[in-house]
Amino acid sequence: MSEILQKAMEKLSMVSNVSTGLAHPMDEARAKELFIALKDHGVPLSQDDVRLHAEVCGWPARHAQTLGELAERIGGGAAVRIAFPREWGEDIVGELLSASS
Repeated sequence: MSEILQKAMEKLSMVSNVSTGLAHPMDEARAKELFIALKDHGVPLSQDDVRLHAEVCGWPARHAQTLGELAERIGGGAAVRIAFPREWGEDIVGELLSASS
């Protein structure tokens, strides 16, 4: 797993209710925005990497699996609808890329 993906997953896990997964629309929107921003910056999105790191960050296995599936779909170019866009993902990925350079 890339360091950027690992740190991005940590950020997502800090602001999401990991016990309910993507049930809350804002948590779902943040995850989608984050994965889109990562993809746009060339970070590979592997279902297994995202799932494993989500579990390490405290996501229950079934929610981690859903998160990994979402990441892989977005990484593969699937279009997703974001109910509450806030451009959160782009800001986070920008911060992480700036910190790593």
